Amino acid sequence: MFNTRHLLAGVSQLVKPASMMILAMASTLAIHEASAHGYVSSPKSRVIQCKENGIENPTHPACIAAKAAGNGGLYTPQEVAVGGVRDNHDYYIPDGRLCSANRANLFGMDLARNDWPATSVTPGAREFVWTNTAAHKTKYFRYYITPQGYDHSQPLRWSDLQLIHDSGPADQEWVSTHNVILPYRTGRHIIYSIWQRDWDRDAAEGFYQCIDVDFGNGTGTGSSSSVASSVVSSVTSSSVASSVASSLSNDTCATLPSWDASTVYTNPQQVKHNSKRYQANYWTQNQNPSTNSGQYGPWLDLGNCVTSGGSSSVASSSVASSVASSVTSSVASSVVSGNCISPVYVDGSSYANNALVQNNGSEYRCLVGGWCTVGGPYAPGTGWAWANAWELVRSCQ
Repeated sequence: MFNTRHLLAGVSQLVKPASMMILAMASTLAIHEASAHGYVSSPKSRVIQCKENGIENPTHPACIAAKAAGNGGLYTPQEVAVGGVRDNHDYYIPDGRLCSANRANLFGMDLARNDWPATSVTPGAREFVWTNTAAHKTKYFRYYITPQGYDHSQPLRWSDLQLIHDSGPADQEWVSTHNVILPYRTGRHIIYSIWQRDWDRDAAEGFYQCIDVDFGNGTGTGSSSSVASSVVSSVTSSSVASSVASSLSNDTCATLPSWDASTVYTNPQQVKHNSKRYQANYWTQNQNPSTNSGQYGPWLDLGNCVTSGGSSSVASSSVASSVASSVTSSVASSVVSGNCISPVYVDGSSYANNALVQNNGSEYRCLVGGWCTVGGPYAPGTGWAWANAWELVRSCQ
C-alpha cells in the first residue's frame, strides 16, 4: 500500500539540503556584497567622517541632520556606487545627489551645509587614498574640486566641479594612492572623487565619494605682508630666471624628452614631437601625440616649441638682474596698492605659486605652478582650462 507519510518524509529530506544550499549561497552573496568595494580613507570622505561619528547616535550637527534625512548607507560606505554607468555619471546621478550617488539610504549626505567635518589642507601636492574592500580593474580614478567662491547653501551640481586629477587605468588594487595637486583655494570646499571600474576588463560600475576640505586663508600665513613677500620671492627666484632663459633661447622644448612610443606617460609629463610640445592628459602609451591630442584625448597640444623672445645678445646675468628688480617692484606694488602693473604673461615660461601676471587685459595670480608653467590650455584668461591654474585678480582696463 502506498505510504504517503514515507513519500512526504523523502521529499522533506530532499528539500532540506536544497534549502540549506540556497541559504548558504544567499549568505555568501550577502557577505560578498557587504565587503565590496571602496571608499576614500585619506583625507576622510564625508561618509567615513559621519560613520566614525556614530551612525545611530551621531554628535556632529551635520551628521545628526544627515541621520534625520537618511544615512543608513553609512553601514556600508564602500557601496556608494551605481552599476553599469560606463562613464555616464551625470546620466545616472542627478544634480543635488552627487554625494549619495542617488541612493535613498544616503540622501542625508547631500545636505547643503557649510559645517560638514572637514580636513585642513593647503594648495599643492596632497596624497589621496582609496581603501578598497574588493579589488577591481580600473579605468580611472578622477578628482574634482569646487570653484573659489562656491556656495555651500546650494546642492552640489556637476557644473560645480573642476577636474584636477585623472589617474588613468590601473590593475586590481586593495589600496589606491594618488598624488593630487590641489589648486589655490580659500575656505571650505568639496573634493569629489570617482572610481570607474574598467568595463572592458571588469565591469561598468562607478563609485563616488565627497571629501570636505578646508583651505583656511589659502596661504598658511594669514599675513598680507608675508603674502607679498612670498609672491615677490616666488617670482624672482623662479619665473624671472625662467622667463629670461626663455627669452634668450626661444625654445620652450629645450629640456623636454622626445616622445617615445614604448614609454608610458602620465599627467602632467610633457614631451616634444615634430617641433611641438605636448602634455599627457592621463596614462598613455604608443599613442602618437600628433594624432591623439585634444581636450579629452590622451595628449594636450601645447603649441610650437619655438616662441618669440628677446635679444640673445644681452648678457643673461644683467637681464636677470634688471628684470628681477623690475618685477619685484611691480609685484610688491601690485599686492600692496592693487594697481595692475605686474609683468606681461609669457606662454611657456615658468611661474611659481602666487606669481602675478597680466594677460588679455586682466591680472592673474598663479595658483598651481606646475600648470601655470604649461601655458597653452592653461594660459590665464584665454586657455580652456585656465581656471584650474590661475585666479583672476582684477581687470587692468
